[in-house]
Amino acid sequence: MQTILKAKYLVSITHVITGLEVGGAERALYTLLTNGLEREFCNRVISLMGPGYYGPLLHEAGVPVTCLDMNPGKPTIGAFRRLLAAVSEEPADILQGWMLHGNLAATFARRCGNKDARLLWNQRTSLDTLEDESWMKRGLIRLEAALSGATQAIIYNSARSRAQFATHGYQDDKAVHLPNGFDTGMWFPCEGTRREVRNSLAIPQDAIVIGYVGRGHLEKDPELLFRAFRTISKTHKNAWLLAVGRDLDRFNPPDHNTLLLGQRADVQDLMRAMDLFCLSSRTEGFPNVIGEAMATGVPCVATDVGDAREIVGNTGWVSPARDLEGLVASLHAALSCAPITLRERGIAARDRIANHYSVSSVVERYSALYRSVLKESV
Repeated sequence: MQTILKAKYLVSITHVITGLEVGGAERALYTLLTNGLEREFCNRVISLMGPGYYGPLLHEAGVPVTCLDMNPGKPTIGAFRRLLAAVSEEPADILQGWMLHGNLAATFARRCGNKDARLLWNQRTSLDTLEDESWMKRGLIRLEAALSGATQAIIYNSARSRAQFATHGYQDDKAVHLPNGFDTGMWFPCEGTRREVRNSLAIPQDAIVIGYVGRGHLEKDPELLFRAFRTISKTHKNAWLLAVGRDLDRFNPPDHNTLLLGQRADVQDLMRAMDLFCLSSRTEGFPNVIGEAMATGVPCVATDVGDAREIVGNTGWVSPARDLEGLVASLHAALSCAPITLRERGIAARDRIANHYSVSSVVERYSALYRSVLKESV
């Protein structure tokens, strides 16, 4: 299979990513590799950990995936050897890291096993809560700042995170801002699906459903949303909370009009049952879930993290992170809108994604960057 791909394509790219479980970076990589990037480049993925959720989907799409099966936070000599073997057996024209550990691994692989490759990093987070991070992660950021001059480009999906990393020593002359892209042919409203999902979950058709999609992690701050919902549901009796993601029950969820569905594969359909989407995070880069909800015609309430304010524009509501009163006020403002007003905002939100964040335009910008760094090496 790989031999056929190399015969068909002129340029090969190896993407090195921490893992392939459900997450924003993983979803962004999958979206790029299955929405046009595969037509011009031979792509391959190395997961430092296992195949996760997206590994089988990438394999099904014809993208080779190599898994190194590292234990999180516990690199071994054997894992480094497997990494060097993987990049040495099939050298790439471009080595692109994804996220901090993937960037570091790609840098190591280039220095020791694929020396002729062009090196790109892809940062997918902001530094809003750096003071709360572990000493190991802070050390990794300092290390990569010292190594950043070795790259041909550092991709940021968030303009805010680009500025933050620059202040921590990352070479800004290597920075390229490439936001995430969304397929509006995949994410779209559907009234029939909305009714079916609500019936299956026993949610009244006339309820106002606030949606949440994210894992139960402190940086996503689901507890803030749960506390806000307890407050606003006292006034807005018809409001429901539909929360999707693993480990959310760790954060003391409300017991009134609340559904915790765990991790699901049918997020597209579940979003179609929502009237409003809420992002309650403490930190983000470019939150995919905001773009997906907006493309589905669902207006958003978001905390002011990463590029959320820029993505939402004037189609939704934005409040400070970690601010219970601010989030309650935003949710109250949204829930006080007439249903027709929410629908109009949803239409405007979908139009904004189509006009500014289409997957085709983002794929072309990635392709142009790859062509540019290869041209510089000639």
